[in-house]
Amino acid sequence: MLRLFVYEFSFKSYDLKPKVMKALSKLFLFAPFFALLLFSCSSDDPETKSDCGPNYCISELQGTWEATEYTLTFCGTGNPPNPSSFEAIAAGGSATLVIQSNGRFSLNAMIMIDGQTFQETASGTIYFEDGKFFAIQFDDDEPNDPTYFGDTLNGNTFSIVGGTPVAEWDFDMDEIDEEACVALTFVKV
Repeated sequence: MLRLFVYEFSFKSYDLKPKVMKALSKLFLFAPFFALLLFSCSSDDPETKSDCGPNYCISELQGTWEATEYTLTFCGTGNPPNPSSFEAIAAGGSATLVIQSNGRFSLNAMIMIDGQTFQETASGTIYFEDGKFFAIQFDDDEPNDPTYFGDTLNGNTFSIVGGTPVAEWDFDMDEIDEEACVALTFVKV
């Protein structure tokens, strides 16, 4: 009602009704087109999550995988600790990765340090972003904030490598965690 009142007041007072109506009709005609164009070209569009990447599909990973390598390497800033890497499997640990066909996964690791066993777990969803980049959306992370890894599937061997800090580990046992990169190799059971 208020809109109608302002409309009548403006056009009767200044006698601009024909020109304004013509301009408004063009605006209303093209407004949906420009809105569609604006939203479809937005750079804030989420990336496309795909089952298939350049060399394989996530569904091909379905099953249980046992780790043959689980290496954490210091890749943070500052002076590297001594030692600067830890090989969990070589130290007597183990890790099992279970992947569903839809990309949901769970990783259960048993880490051995000085005769003590520590359990580590992770879960989430794996996919290819834009059909190119191997991504993991961990359940503990913010939504739509995946971590990217290098990946290789060669027969029954699956490897992922995080070249940037993707974990934390106390390499020198000083009770201060340092940033770590990971290299994991699994064999399908």
